[in-house]
Amino acid sequence: MTAEPISEVIPTAPWVLIAVMGVTGAGKSTFIQTVSQSTDVVIGHGLESCTSEITGHTFHYKGYNINLIDTPGFNDTHKSETEVLKDIAEWLQVSYEKDQRLHGVIYLHSVNNVRMEGSALRNLRMFQQLCGEEPLKNVILGTTFWGKVDQKTGEDREAELQERPEFWGKMLQRGSHMMRLTDRVSALQMVDHFLGRKPVPLEIQREMVEQDKRLIETAAGKSVNAELQRLEKLHKKELAQIRDDYKAALEEKDHELQQLLAQHQEKHDRDLERVYRQQEQLRAERRAEDRKRQHEFEVHFKRLEDLSQGQGQSIDWERQSAELQEMSFNELVGKIRANEIKITAEDRDRVEEVIAQVQKRSELKSSSGRKRRGTAKFLLAALKVILPVATMGFLGVPIPFPFDFGLSDD
Repeated sequence: MTAEPISEVIPTAPWVLIAVMGVTGAGKSTFIQTVSQSTDVVIGHGLESCTSEITGHTFHYKGYNINLIDTPGFNDTHKSETEVLKDIAEWLQVSYEKDQRLHGVIYLHSVNNVRMEGSALRNLRMFQQLCGEEPLKNVILGTTFWGKVDQKTGEDREAELQERPEFWGKMLQRGSHMMRLTDRVSALQMVDHFLGRKPVPLEIQREMVEQDKRLIETAAGKSVNAELQRLEKLHKKELAQIRDDYKAALEEKDHELQQLLAQHQEKHDRDLERVYRQQEQLRAERRAEDRKRQHEFEVHFKRLEDLSQGQGQSIDWERQSAELQEMSFNELVGKIRANEIKITAEDRDRVEEVIAQVQKRSELKSSSGRKRRGTAKFLLAALKVILPVATMGFLGVPIPFPFDFGLSDD
């Protein structure tokens, strides 16, 4: 006899978190309502999205407390792709920071869809970038709405999803599982798949929490930004063509064409403005993060000044500098890279560029390829030239340190 979910969770039971994703109309809310029997789940019956916020639906099942996370699709009718990405990324970041780890993801797709294209394909690509490769083993790719098509049509579409690498083929090769959602039994089997499974963080969680990347620097963020840039170029090209056509219509006194072109221009102007707003949202987040970083720098620098100038307070700069000078090149690079998450992406790029240049310099001067101690000293001096004092502090280099490191290669 199959165990039935109960609505009340048990405080002592372990939790299993499962995110449910897919485009609008794929059946996410229907799946959650079917499994949890929750009356709070709103199910749509058209193309308009009913899930515009990320919501959790909890119940107890087979000794586990289950939390099914309903997410909006990237083709949400109320939000842009940028807004949806920011919402999902923020939820994933916060849950990861709170040690609430996802045990898996269920990605749903309707076999009633004639083909995979447009927003559905973008949604799928975004999903893959959110996940990364390793977590794909904790992903179920579920097909829905089998009752809307005849068996042969459904099986043909299922086979296409399975075989084509740009659809589900690659994910299946990397360990994802494909299942059909046809009734409550099959829905519960999807939940069964994750019981007792070890949680694996998604790629975007590693990027934003462990690597301290900003959203626009993640694989998913870069993808959204690239799509916005593509749309911007497209709309600008269309508007340029409309302007040329409008000039010709003026010369020919074609008033009907002028009116039609004016309508087209108005539409493209609106579309371009929408693109600009989404780009501004990504840039606004970048500026907010930059302001946060700048504040951290200022606080850190002020603390260093207080320590160095306060009565009776001193830092043993000579001892710390001596320790650094005893480090090999690789040891110093390891120390710096361990602290790189504390500095801005721009400064990280500058640091890595200097490391690469110093490394190349050393290899040219040493036939053995072994980094000499003089190379570590040269790296410290080079970093001091290009980086602010506070940034050096974040990298774990004592401030101030003696500039004369003895830069000979002996």
